[in-house]
Amino acid sequence: MQSIKVAEVNSAINVTPLVDVMLVLLIIFMVVTPMLQKGPPVIMPRASDPPKKPEEKTQILVTVSQSKDLYIEKDKMPSEAEFAARLAEEYLRNKNATIVLKGDARLTYGDVKKAMLKVKEVGFEQVGLITQKQDG
Repeated sequence: MQSIKVAEVNSAINVTPLVDVMLVLLIIFMVVTPMLQKGPPVIMPRASDPPKKPEEKTQILVTVSQSKDLYIEKDKMPSEAEFAARLAEEYLRNKNATIVLKGDARLTYGDVKKAMLKVKEVGFEQVGLITQKQDG
């Protein structure tokens, strides 16, 4: 009779594929994360306990930058008249849309209030401010 050799079972886990997948995911997140920010970059004001609300499909982002430039989503508005016209156009498209206002923390309250008043003049009822949670 012939003798059959049985190979020993290797019970060690091969982590190489796991490491490969994790590195690919890390690279994807590093590339995609900067693209997730809407609008121009601003320093947001800090609040002690800002309410957490999910982003809606009907939200329209209005940004007031440090140089007092007005943006709707990522589009810079050349003048206040253009800003008001674009807001009126957005209002005609969806009267129930929510305006989310992101003002730079280095601006005065009056600068951000001007943009908020323009939004209210057009007819939008729901206007919210974006803030960042205070550390500690």
